[in-house]
Amino acid sequence: MSGRPTRRDFLSQLGVTAAAAIGGSAAGIGVAGIAHAQEKPKGAIPDKPFRIGHMTFFTGAGAVLGEPMYKGNQLAADEINAQGGLLGKRKIEILKADEAAGTDANTKEMRRLKLSEKIDMFMGITSSGNTPALGPVAEELKLLTIFVDGCTDFLFDKAVPNPRYIFRITNIQSADGSTCALGVVSLAKTRSRRSNPRNARSAPPIMAATEVRRRPSCAACHRLEHDLLSVA
Repeated sequence: MSGRPTRRDFLSQLGVTAAAAIGGSAAGIGVAGIAHAQEKPKGAIPDKPFRIGHMTFFTGAGAVLGEPMYKGNQLAADEINAQGGLLGKRKIEILKADEAAGTDANTKEMRRLKLSEKIDMFMGITSSGNTPALGPVAEELKLLTIFVDGCTDFLFDKAVPNPRYIFRITNIQSADGSTCALGVVSLAKTRSRRSNPRNARSAPPIMAATEVRRRPSCAACHRLEHDLLSVA
């Protein structure tokens, strides 16, 4: 496949025709901005369920994050199924996979879910160590994938710089780091002013934090650390 996927390519992942999707709101799925509620779905809508592979931590310490993620997915599926399913016809089935198995096992499980279980979509993932490994596999399999977490910048910077089938709905680590740095610097400067008014005009920490925000790098972080220590 060359170029970016079209809307038709995306809909094919759902197993429906474009005509059926346009009329889907008549079957219980409202699409904002599209007034086709009076139309009945047209085209071939498969009778088979829409299968989602959901991988996250169900065991170990990570389960404290994984279980709520899975429950949110299940609640959404239950709500859609109560209205008849996708396009009023395709009930959603969720297949669970434990992310605690490790990176190598997780990539093999993704392949198994797609090739053997015939999932239509893959979701989940908590660890930033797993998204860069799973991303290329999802692209290879042309598997519609939504990563809920696993917020490393490396995923789209290096592992999959031109994604076609994978999406991520969480924040990124560089943004977290920059925001945290700005907060720490602001707190350190406030304390410095209270303990020593002479430091009220001290600018280096703010300058370093600004540099981290604009260009997250180890060098910038080291300079920020040095400046923080100097005002502590």
